[in-house]
Amino acid sequence: MTAIFTGEEIMNICQGRLASGLMPDDAAPVQSDTRLLTEGQWYIAFSGDRFDGHDFLGDAFSSGALGAIVGERPNYAIGSQQFPLIAVEDTLLAYHQLARNWRKRISPRVIGVTGSSGKTTTKEMCAAILCMHRRCQYSAKNENNEFGVPKTLLAMPDDTQVAVIEMAMRGLGQIDQLGRCTLPDVAIITNAGTAHIELLGSRENIAIAKCEILEHVNKQRGLAILGSSDPVLVSRAREVFSGQIEIFGEDRIEILGSDPDTTHFRLKDSDQKFHVRAHGMPLLSDAWCAIMAARHVGITDSEIAAALPYFHAVAGRGSRVQSVSGAVIIDESYNANPESVRAAVLAILDRNAYPQAQKFVVLGDLLELGTQAPALLEELGAWLKEQPISVLVTVGNLARHIFSGASGANFELMHCPDMQIAEQELRSKLDENVCVLIKGSRGAKLDELVGALSHPVT
Repeated sequence: MTAIFTGEEIMNICQGRLASGLMPDDAAPVQSDTRLLTEGQWYIAFSGDRFDGHDFLGDAFSSGALGAIVGERPNYAIGSQQFPLIAVEDTLLAYHQLARNWRKRISPRVIGVTGSSGKTTTKEMCAAILCMHRRCQYSAKNENNEFGVPKTLLAMPDDTQVAVIEMAMRGLGQIDQLGRCTLPDVAIITNAGTAHIELLGSRENIAIAKCEILEHVNKQRGLAILGSSDPVLVSRAREVFSGQIEIFGEDRIEILGSDPDTTHFRLKDSDQKFHVRAHGMPLLSDAWCAIMAARHVGITDSEIAAALPYFHAVAGRGSRVQSVSGAVIIDESYNANPESVRAAVLAILDRNAYPQAQKFVVLGDLLELGTQAPALLEELGAWLKEQPISVLVTVGNLARHIFSGASGANFELMHCPDMQIAEQELRSKLDENVCVLIKGSRGAKLDELVGALSHPVT
């Protein structure tokens, strides 16, 4: 059974009042989308910049909703004076309060995952381990924001033993809001890089924002896991959290070998061998975070080792695709920042993992870098200039700064103003001896380029 509430419970939890109608005795789940609403559920109406859920109260009534949770307003268009409306000060806050209540009621061990990059990969690695050995709930798709996190918590069956919750943020205070809702027993911060620097202004502010999650971890029984030893992040974490902190360093892991599918490794504190479908130290850092979290909730190393190979990269986050001509495409089109680009490039340079002789790097625009974008991207280009790759292709206006930074490199350089030109240029160059990394921010839409190169011209 997932989360259900009576009207009286909703009013008590959310400090609401019965604004109109007759209070039902039944308990029911809460649904925010009238298109998915089924008879007998509570409807909760959110107000946003581009929509107002209160406009769909009539649809909720027509669908047989038990009642609705609404904001304080003078009038509502519903069609029935008997339809119960529970009025609260803020419906999104009420959603979080209900989720927090359910989380506390069924009391699973909660692992919260945040960071500038690697959140989804780490969440999926945690889920691969935990779902094999415990009754586990975890964030689906991109449900990692102020709407998706409480939705995931409310969807937990009442026998859930462990929940893995991914938390994204766009500014200060947002991770605090999600942490207050989830109350994590384990908090993983994969890193605090330059993603969101446009909004937050500095690496220090990014670390402050990420470490908001630690304020909601029990200092006696909880665990903070840092996937990076960056001094700015470590300093802020220690300032906020006085409990146990585990910090990743390359000296904590030993790579035993790799092949095109898997990296074989062990941790320095264990003789257990682990195998994961990932390559490169940044992804092994994510695996280390998942292992440390699993250990803390009682999973043994042998159980972890049995489950970790079931991790598979999510589409757009390092998944492999084959081009029409036989080239291997590493699809990293979902998102990007300078740190994650460096990590992805270093991964494809591993000859055991990617034996193709030629390494192509295709980079689209990297967004959310603000006024620092030109300098950060030129710095990235200068770093790429020193790497043993074969071809660098940049796509888009911002990506031109990467192209400029790599000027004078010993490999082939190409800038394309749009994806159509990039596709034309690449098709003639790709064959079975090429591994091509395609990476950019979500807004760059390089997933379309991946799709075009992996399908024949029609």
